[in-house]
Formats: sequence, C-alpha cells, structure tokens
Amino acid sequence: MNYPSGKITWNTYDVDCASITLCKTTKTVKSNFNKLKKLQWLYYDEDYQFYRLSSLDKIREHYNWVSRKAVPFTAKDISHIRATLGAIIYTQPYKTYCRKHFKSSSNVLKSRSASESIAFSCDTKKYAEVSVLSIHSFFGITINKAVRLKQAAYKFGLIEVQKQYLKLQKNQVYAAKKGNKYRDESQNIVFLNGDYYIQLIDKIYTDLYFKRRKKIETL
Repeated sequence: MNYPSGKITWNTYDVDCASITLCKTTKTVKSNFNKLKKLQWLYYDEDYQFYRLSSLDKIREHYNWVSRKAVPFTAKDISHIRATLGAIIYTQPYKTYCRKHFKSSSNVLKSRSASESIAFSCDTKKYAEVSVLSIHSFFGITINKAVRLKQAAYKFGLIEVQKQYLKLQKNQVYAAKKGNKYRDESQNIVFLNGDYYIQLIDKIYTDLYFKRRKKIETL
C-alpha cells in the first residue's frame, strides 16, 4: 500500500496487488522494486518501518539534471510504462530536430522527390528523422532496446512512424549490399513490389509535451 506522503508498505499482499495491477509476475515486480532500491529511488525508513519514495528534487540533484521539464504521467499510463518511456525518449530528439529544421511558419514538411524515395507522408504534421543509433548514443541503451521502445510507443499510439525507402537501380543493389558488409553494418536492403530499396531512417511524429515542474518549497 502507498500513501500520499510517499510511504510504502511492502509485504506479500502488496506484491500480489502490484502484480495484478501491472499485469506482471510477482518475480518481475520484486525484481523491479529491488532495482528502484539500488537506484536509491526508494529507501527503507527504519524508524517508521516503511519504504519511502525519494523526492524528484533529490533524484534530480543526484543525477545533476539541469532541466525541470517533465512529462505528465497519470494512472492510465501504468499499464504501459515501457511504451510511455519509449515515447518520452523519442520525443526529446524529435523536438530538437523540429527546432532546428522547422524554423519557418510553414506546416508542410518538405519531403524527398517521388523519383528518389517512397514514404507514407502526411502534409499536416511535421515528421522528424530520429534514428535508433541516435537514441543508442544519447541515452546509452542498446540498439535492440531502442527499437523495442519505439515499437511499444507506436503500438500504443503514442508516436507515429513513417517508413522511408530509397529506390535502387538493379546495378546498384550488389554494390549497396557489399558496402554495408564492408562497413560491418547491418543490411538495410529490402525488396518491395518487385524492386529493391534502401531502408532509410524512420520519421516520427509525436504530440507529447514536456511541462516545466515548479520547485516545491518546504514549509
């Protein structure tokens, strides 16, 4: 059971309730609870025999987080935390890309010419190229995890994803495949509707927003 003051009781009953609420096994719930203790986001109060949640300000201070911006998180997000996390980490570079490339007042996204690429486009929204490699580099997570988080966010409708492909001539296919192999890169050559394409960086769109959190003063 948890209380508004941040106190948490943690016994077999509480573990079972958390397991049912989150639709996770009790083993997973216990494992994640222990991870929070290891991160010092939770600590045990010996005097009152409760676990307590560390305040967000203490966590910010511990990690030297400068920005006070955060994404509103409600009870409805609990059932898909991983998807929400995916949407958040892709929204940050998305907004950075938009600030850099969409300075004009136009809401129409300039795309590649039809002869160069095929893409599922939408003229009323600004889509930004955000690669899993950039997520891997910026957040220090594996590429596979970056892909899974994006897929989870897309599955729950928290971000939109556009696939992009560059059409290859028949005499370019062999050289493109050999080039990837020579650079020790994964093959991104796909076969669609009788033609070969290079799969380009996905474009994403998200309307997730960051809200500046006010500092809470102690009375």
